Amino acid sequence: MDDQIQLIKMDMIDRPQKIAREIIDPERVRELAESIREVGLLEPVLLRPFNGRYEMVAGDRRYLAHKLLNLKEIKAIIGDWDDRETVIIRGIENLQRVDLTPSEEARLYLSLKEEGGLSPHAIAKKTGKSHSTIDRYLNLAKFPADVQKAVDLKQISLYVLETLQEIDDPEAFNYHFKMAASNGINQTVARLWVDDYIKTKAGIYYDDVGNPPVDNLESGTKPVFVTCEVCHGPTEIKNVRSMMVCRECQKKVRHQ
Repeated sequence: MDDQIQLIKMDMIDRPQKIAREIIDPERVRELAESIREVGLLEPVLLRPFNGRYEMVAGDRRYLAHKLLNLKEIKAIIGDWDDRETVIIRGIENLQRVDLTPSEEARLYLSLKEEGGLSPHAIAKKTGKSHSTIDRYLNLAKFPADVQKAVDLKQISLYVLETLQEIDDPEAFNYHFKMAASNGINQTVARLWVDDYIKTKAGIYYDDVGNPPVDNLESGTKPVFVTCEVCHGPTEIKNVRSMMVCRECQKKVRHQ
């Protein structure tokens, strides 16, 4: 890498072939452009030679801000980074942004792992995040888009999702996931749901001759718990009124 800062013509630069963000907030680009207009570019972009031109390695939003200002040149550092090194540099830079959604962060960690060849331990060292955080987001990256979207919209937390993941039947998991996303349950309620599922599953195991173990079956209606919107504790759904409030909180509200 040549650490010397150079002025490179904007029309000689190509944006990354694979954009890390699905959507780049134009308002953030505009704010950055105003800052560059006032004080100039404080941090040069990183470029690598590519087909007689330059490919953006890091600094895509700075590049877009320069285009917005109709600037003809940009400060840059040129380096001969290979594809793997480029993935790592881009991933680390994008992870420093404060507006990433959980699913975007998960995809960046997955890119560092699969394309950058980094182990979860190495990713943790390079990003300063805990190993458990890396594992949690890599786990999120395995889920389908609707589950990731629910996490992005804060309809369900990563901790609740991890707890529900103990439900090993896909249909049962999907049912509980939709219930959780609709009711905004906490981890305590999720644990009750999972424990109830495990007990129910144990009751449908059959003996060697194909008969269900009757003494292991539970009769009666099983309670379904949701999160109280006042104390955030678990309460049976049959006790819920217009709000998700447990009986104790309901009494307190009436006396206020």
